[in-house]
Amino acid sequence: MKKVGCLLCALFAVVLGAFWLLGSKLSSPANQTVHLPADAPTVENVTINTISAWYFPVEARKACVLLLHGNRGSKRDMVERAKFLTTHGYAALAIDFQAHGETPGEHLSYGYLESHNAHSAVRYLKETKACQQIAALGVSLGGAAAILGERAVPVDAYILESVYSSIEQAVENRLALYSRHYPSALAPLLYEQIPLRLGVELHQLQPAEAVKHLNAPVLFIQGDKDKRTFLYEVLMLFDNAPEPKYLNVMEGAAHVDLHQFNTHQYETTVLSFLAKHLDQNP
Repeated sequence: MKKVGCLLCALFAVVLGAFWLLGSKLSSPANQTVHLPADAPTVENVTINTISAWYFPVEARKACVLLLHGNRGSKRDMVERAKFLTTHGYAALAIDFQAHGETPGEHLSYGYLESHNAHSAVRYLKETKACQQIAALGVSLGGAAAILGERAVPVDAYILESVYSSIEQAVENRLALYSRHYPSALAPLLYEQIPLRLGVELHQLQPAEAVKHLNAPVLFIQGDKDKRTFLYEVLMLFDNAPEPKYLNVMEGAAHVDLHQFNTHQYETTVLSFLAKHLDQNP
């Protein structure tokens, strides 16, 4: 009996160690050299504090759009969005979040520390580029960063793509992709590490709560086949958000680049939203 107890303790220690290593990997920096695509629109390389960014200007500017990439991505992921936005008269700013792309950082934080970068970028657009009307367009992590922190970024419109409802649910969903065995029981072994590693409390990583405090129009875009962020989660965000609010669901789309998945639907939806809610003559 004593041997069985020792074996169980050893097994438990191995499981804990494995999940600690997995937590280290998931929160490790995603830095990389970021090259501008050859077909990108005119761009200015800018640095905002330590944040590496690309600003895409237009001659007759309607408004400005802040582009916020997803987890382990970079500003390069947002170039195609910048391309169609500038074509339609919207200047765009794409940034590398902390610990992503060419911006330094010690670890990823699921939107909390990244929200500081989003606030800095909005200040840059207002103070340096004199943008009077701004929309924040965030993909997954980027959408969370736009609304988490002490308060959401102070913009005139939000476009949130595939944003998780809570950090607990996000972790469980991702575990379920790789193991059908008790993801809800195993998930705490990962998400309970977050306060220890990052100094960020779990209640600070709750987009479904954060959206309740938005004070500008919001558009949610979501794929109905997404298993990392399920449709019901985005419906929860939508229900919690104040009016005016909009939801566009892409049939057949998983947790992918929704602009690339259905370019026509995406661009039509986004441009209609911007035209309705941003001042065309700032």
